[in-house]
Amino acid sequence: MSWPKISVITPVFNQVEYIEETIQSVINQGYPNLEYIIIDGGSTDGTLDIIKKYNNEIAVWKSEKDSGMYDALNKGFKISTGTIMCWINSDDLLLPNSLFNMTRLFNDLPEVNWIQGLNSFIDLKGSVVNVALAKKFSFIKFLNNDFKWIQQESTFWRRSLWEATGGYIDESLKYAGDFELWFRFAKYDKLCRSTLSIGGWRKRDNQLSQKFVDAYLLEISNIIAGYEQTSLEKLQLKKIKKINYFINILLKTKIIKASYFINLREEMYDLDGTNIQYSYALNKFTVS
Repeated sequence: MSWPKISVITPVFNQVEYIEETIQSVINQGYPNLEYIIIDGGSTDGTLDIIKKYNNEIAVWKSEKDSGMYDALNKGFKISTGTIMCWINSDDLLLPNSLFNMTRLFNDLPEVNWIQGLNSFIDLKGSVVNVALAKKFSFIKFLNNDFKWIQQESTFWRRSLWEATGGYIDESLKYAGDFELWFRFAKYDKLCRSTLSIGGWRKRDNQLSQKFVDAYLLEISNIIAGYEQTSLEKLQLKKIKKINYFINILLKTKIIKASYFINLREEMYDLDGTNIQYSYALNKFTVS
């Protein structure tokens, strides 16, 4: 099997409590062609001391003031050279064998350009506490404001897709830079989801304030509203709106099942080809 270079970027600022566990989750993968890049925003809490401990196992690390996480990520991706790309934040984790699993997926499925694993959640101690199969996504689904959620920690993509869609993360955004990137990716190609555990998002009490959620959703709303829809997309969304109307009525009245209209909406979303399945008989992954 070939081992394509995987570039993993970690932006960090004053995260001494968790950064070592994040670093270990990456370098302990044992992947033979890893390019791990850490971009620090000028930490003063001991984060740099931890980074320096792993100097020989980190391809590049820099510490300088930046204008935020997305600035740091752009710096990291700009100097990266891997054919497969991702980022893992400084309090989250790559789960065991995730790099090998992603390599096998990309090797076996040359037509696939970006992949999401299971939605996995970890606690403060780094233990996986919940796992869920990700939803299917399409661009028309995004335009219909149905976007919850693509887990960034579990999403990898090919450099060819990154370059074809501009090769940047929008630094004008404070919260929803990940969504804006997914939005551009989705205009270009379908997201494939797999049943493999890839990355874990660490839930912390101060992460999910209503103020943060509202600001994140507002940025997403502006991104979607700023896109100029084609005539075909407008027609599709109009049809989906009518279908949703019937679905809501049937779900409330329970006169008949809404499954027909739900399936019809899925067809409108054009969600085929976004699920990766593993065939034990064939010993290979397939898109279905």
